[in-house]
Amino acid sequence: DRLRADFGYEATILRFPGGSSNTVSRQYSVGIMSRLAQRVQKEGFTYFDWNVSSGDAGETSSSDVVFNNVTSQVAANSQYGKPSVVLQHDIKDFSVNAVERIIQWGLENGYSFKPLTEYSFTAHHGIAN
Repeated sequence: DRLRADFGYEATILRFPGGSSNTVSRQYSVGIMSRLAQRVQKEGFTYFDWNVSSGDAGETSSSDVVFNNVTSQVAANSQYGKPSVVLQHDIKDFSVNAVERIIQWGLENGYSFKPLTEYSFTAHHGIAN
């Protein structure tokens, strides 16, 4: 409602903090992720997880490592004909600094980049709570 009121944007997609497979929420409410996943879909939203992790959520603080993590996982997915949905945060300078190199690598290797929509590949994790 707030996005619509402030920006005229109707949200149709979301990502759960920690992904749909997060187990932290179990400490507060057993089964909450199962209920939330069902509820958001019932309400008309598509939720997304990821199948490529940049590692910028705590595993590294290096642009080179982020670049290597993303490109190696995208290449591995491609070998199996799977699209890639990348988890990468825009509030960490070292991660943002890797984006241009990732895009250049992708374009040089025949990949394309598209925004997520409700019709995109979702890369759902197995819900663990």
